[in-house]
Amino acid sequence: INCRLISYSPLCLGLLTGKYNLDNLPRNGNPRRQLFRELLPGAQPLLNTLEAISKDVNKSQSQVAINWALCKGTVPIPGARNLQQAKDNLGAIGWELDGSMVEELDRAALGLKKPMIQNIFQTK
Repeated sequence: INCRLISYSPLCLGLLTGKYNLDNLPRNGNPRRQLFRELLPGAQPLLNTLEAISKDVNKSQSQVAINWALCKGTVPIPGARNLQQAKDNLGAIGWELDGSMVEELDRAALGLKKPMIQNIFQTK
């Protein structure tokens, strides 16, 4: 059929950007605050892997997460709330994670005990 999957929210609503942790959650009143409080502890192995790889390739965690989606053959649709985030997202193109890094991220993601968020457009 020659079609590609879309990676909707490849940054997991910002969870994979590296800017949030249990001491730095989204602001009060933001519905992601409670969600991140629940997801961050279980997501730590994946976040640690993203952080290590981002340092190895001298890219942001967001860029690594988006590039990971690209390496999996999908078309990622990352969100951006401002120009800086949009520019950072563009830094995910023009290079490629090596196969061992993709495998390392895949293993970390598959090892998560609590599933990441689902959205209303996903089906079972």
